[in-house]
Amino acid sequence: MTIRQAFRCTILFAIVVFGVRCSAFSEIKTGKDKTEHEVKFKILQINDVYKIEGLERGTIGGIARVRTLRKELEREGQPVLVLLAGDFLFPSVMSKYFHARPMVDMLNLLDGDPSGFDPHLIVTFGNHEFEDSDPGIILGRIAQSDFRWVASNIRYCSAKADAGLPFSHRLYNVHDTILLDVGGAPVGIFGLTIDSQQQDYVTYDYELPVRYDAVKKAIDTLKGQGARMIIALTHQDMEEDENLASFFPEIDIIVGGHDHSYLKEQIGHTWITKADADARSAIVYDVRIPLDAPVGTIPQKVDLDSKKPDEEVKKEVDKRVDKLLEVIKEQNTCDPQKPIGHTKYKLEGVETAVRKRETALGNFLTDVIRDKMETDIAFINGGGIRINDDIPANGTVTVYDMEGIFYYNNELVAFELTGKELLDILNISVQNVDKGDGRFLQVSGIKFRYHNGGTQEKPVYKVNQEDVTIKRWGESIYTPLTLDKTSYTVGSVNYLWEKGFKDGYTIFSQGDKDNKGTSPKRIYLDKSISFRKATEEAIAKKDGKMITTDIEGRITPP
Repeated sequence: MTIRQAFRCTILFAIVVFGVRCSAFSEIKTGKDKTEHEVKFKILQINDVYKIEGLERGTIGGIARVRTLRKELEREGQPVLVLLAGDFLFPSVMSKYFHARPMVDMLNLLDGDPSGFDPHLIVTFGNHEFEDSDPGIILGRIAQSDFRWVASNIRYCSAKADAGLPFSHRLYNVHDTILLDVGGAPVGIFGLTIDSQQQDYVTYDYELPVRYDAVKKAIDTLKGQGARMIIALTHQDMEEDENLASFFPEIDIIVGGHDHSYLKEQIGHTWITKADADARSAIVYDVRIPLDAPVGTIPQKVDLDSKKPDEEVKKEVDKRVDKLLEVIKEQNTCDPQKPIGHTKYKLEGVETAVRKRETALGNFLTDVIRDKMETDIAFINGGGIRINDDIPANGTVTVYDMEGIFYYNNELVAFELTGKELLDILNISVQNVDKGDGRFLQVSGIKFRYHNGGTQEKPVYKVNQEDVTIKRWGESIYTPLTLDKTSYTVGSVNYLWEKGFKDGYTIFSQGDKDNKGTSPKRIYLDKSISFRKATEEAIAKKDGKMITTDIEGRITPP
């Protein structure tokens, strides 16, 4: 390198560094405990965004509409901080084939600059960020990111059972905490992630009390640096966010993910917000940091359906969707847009439906299991239906739809349960129905009603014995559930049978090797078969390949 070239590189480096420091959201090491003038800015929150193109063939949600909203907010003149509360790398068909690279590509475009670093975008890890067992995937996506990550309770492990070190020790754009200078006001951010996705290369400080020790350390660090406002960027259940706000009232807002549907609650002065998954909605905060008074925040939900997708981002999204269709065709020797069936009624696959109530898609899939396995009943957890999209009424079911529904490769299994075990399972199913928990069951061969035994603010959902009727295999009528003297045959998927304990179904603990777990003994072993294959065969056998399944009153809410 010549002296002239070296001088030019030095000048360019200085410009970049100076530009970052002069940004409305430049990172600082220490701040002041009070501002010299009132500061106002906005926060744009999204969470659990899996599909860059959005839902229903791109007509709902998606990153291009988030870009539009961000531009609108920035035109108002105040600084805009964009926060993503985890779960965006996985799962989606796009991420499955391209190792989540397109999602980071689109987030890198969210500021309109495909190659520049975005100092206004900060993300935290969700549980699905660690879905791939290859640590190179998550490390590669972080390195690809032209934005910052914050993680205060997770560590990277170079070897299994290693104590690990914070991700910040490995990659420059991951931070334990972040202190930003927002128009002269020091704003602190820390990240908190649930430990529901176990991999050899990651460990969590999440079991109490170590979780709160990590939170306290993060808050103390930020307060010691002079933070005037503290933001918790979290990915955990709403109940845990509520506990966090109660235990640490110095947190001004909790920008949360993991629950997949819009939630807003205020505990003390602390707001907790969660947007709808896949950018069906966003949360916008108006933030005011006075001279010598508490921080003021006002969150509002913004539905993105009415927003026109940003043309530049949409063009890049479309390129990647086209590439995905090409790759699927190459690897499966089948056109992904090829119709394999037709619908009479809408098959709802969005998580806000399959995790909360009976759906026609859930009914159809569980009917497939019950018919194939010839069991009294069948059920699958709503969280296992990963298409997170709707197939319209009077429409077509395509190969691509199958890729989404069967994102995970599951085999069908059958086993027996007593009436009491079945009743316990139904009670677990509805336990967090108001929060859209993935444990909620879609069912076949059974009807049940559940009740709220608590209050509207603190619901306690319960299923009683008299609320359940079952239509045994080969019978035409539903009969009341009996508890002790009768066993029922059940069809389901191998994931639930092996790892249902992760959703609270402790009876399904075969995969809990550390605790020598077991599950009900399997029956009909000769009938095990691919869930996807069984579904495609069932569609092919229908008259005109028409799926006529609808909502039938199998699950009755309060």
